[in-house]
Amino acid sequence: MLFYMEVVQKLKFPNNSNTKKGILMGKLKIVIFTICLEVLLIFFIFLANKFTFIFVLFYNCIFGILLCTIVPLIILNRYKENLFTIGIKKLYLRQWIILIAFIVFSIGGRIIPLINNGIKIRFDLLPICIFPMMMTTFFEEFLFRGFLQTKIEKKFGFIIAIIISGLLFSLYHIGYPGYRNINDLLVLFCVGISFAIAFKLSNNNLVVAYFVNLPNALVTYILKSEQFPVLTIRSSIFAIITIIVIIIILIFFYKKYD
Repeated sequence: MLFYMEVVQKLKFPNNSNTKKGILMGKLKIVIFTICLEVLLIFFIFLANKFTFIFVLFYNCIFGILLCTIVPLIILNRYKENLFTIGIKKLYLRQWIILIAFIVFSIGGRIIPLINNGIKIRFDLLPICIFPMMMTTFFEEFLFRGFLQTKIEKKFGFIIAIIISGLLFSLYHIGYPGYRNINDLLVLFCVGISFAIAFKLSNNNLVVAYFVNLPNALVTYILKSEQFPVLTIRSSIFAIITIIVIIIILIFFYKKYD
């Protein structure tokens, strides 16, 4: 882990090299970096679910704050880039249309058929999962869409970036015991692709990606809560604290580079 952080500190993906060797090296670096990061994500989520008494350490702190937030910010710092480059932008008419369309079709397509068939939906679970899902959704979108998808797109084009973003989103769920089967991973791959497409169609707007993902995460929890880690009031308290820490980190970064 310490070795990986040293590599991150030194890592810089060349932007201005036009030689074939420079282009190849740039692609190779982003591939190696992405694979190593994905392995670490899966590893620490596995540890979080294995040793639940220190879940917050492995999940909130190492997986979320360190790997999903601070590591991307370190790379942005190396590039002298700001939060705008990874999609933290204002919403205009186009972004609002895409956001509403994705939410209506994805959420409506899942909830309405269940209601029509008389299936009881556990809306009572929403209060306990709102803050943990808000936190997790930020981790996912900031890393997979805002950071990795934009970096991969610069090196390989938007089509490959969308596919890889969806694949990474799917595979990281291997760390969760409830999702270690091929059917769920294939569904998550398709879900990840849809999030990546929404991000791209919105002109790489991370706000759109976040609010497309969040209601889907909430619905998934109330429909399949047994596949998630057990959430309690304690989980919500630690999620709120984590969200506050992330906001402070982002404000610090914003003031320093914007």
